[in-house]
Amino acid sequence: MTQTPVKLICIDVDNTLVDDQKNIPEPNREAIRWAHFEKGAHIAINSGRIAPSTRDYMERLGVHDAYPSLNGCVVQDWDGTLIEENNIIRDVALEINAIARDLSCAMFVYHHDLWYLDPGNDYWAESEFKATNIRGTITDTDSLIRRLIPNKMLGVHIDPCITDLLQKRISERFPADVDCFKSDPRFLEIVPKGVNKGTAVQALCRHYGLQKENVMSIGDYYNDIDMFLASGISVAMANAPEDIKSQVTYVTKADNLRCGVAEAICRFLS
Repeated sequence: MTQTPVKLICIDVDNTLVDDQKNIPEPNREAIRWAHFEKGAHIAINSGRIAPSTRDYMERLGVHDAYPSLNGCVVQDWDGTLIEENNIIRDVALEINAIARDLSCAMFVYHHDLWYLDPGNDYWAESEFKATNIRGTITDTDSLIRRLIPNKMLGVHIDPCITDLLQKRISERFPADVDCFKSDPRFLEIVPKGVNKGTAVQALCRHYGLQKENVMSIGDYYNDIDMFLASGISVAMANAPEDIKSQVTYVTKADNLRCGVAEAICRFLS
């Protein structure tokens, strides 16, 4: 039980909110709706996903609050008003694209509600569609970046050792311009320097007039650490890596398949 009321709950999606079929278990949905409609807590899906995919999960929950997308690169109100937006420098993005091609990595480019990918990456395009239910645009991404400045990029390769090498090269080349981190062994997230799920939490706190102590965050992986640090209560799922569990307020007994999100909400809001 916490003495400071929880007024904002930030929740990761994959391996946290949803099961392995990307569905929200009914106990999670009921607990979130109870927290929102009965206890007055704002709800924010805080994910690396593109905005329409994040919005879809908010719709499934029946909650129409402000929400971040793209690991905090974009934060918007339900009506589409931008609360905060961050971009990767154009020349940096072009060079990151070149590094990825040299390593035979596919590179997604994200701008607002859309994603883009070079031709010849059908496997990854289909994988992204299955994960987000959003069809992207297959196009020359260098030409695209010259027209649109990316909010986020995502390098992917079936071999985690290659994405490790991609991370090393980008981090060494652009230490002051971007941050790189794994959201999955095969996926390397690339965002503007200093932008993360934690800065998204801070933007939401400014938007709602809340303090850190009013926030509970629930996640499972390394890209959730900044979100945990920006929250008064941090909750890791039972399925999280052990070194993540050591950094949080509470670890659920249930994993994402057994409704750990509902457990956390009942634990701290009842």
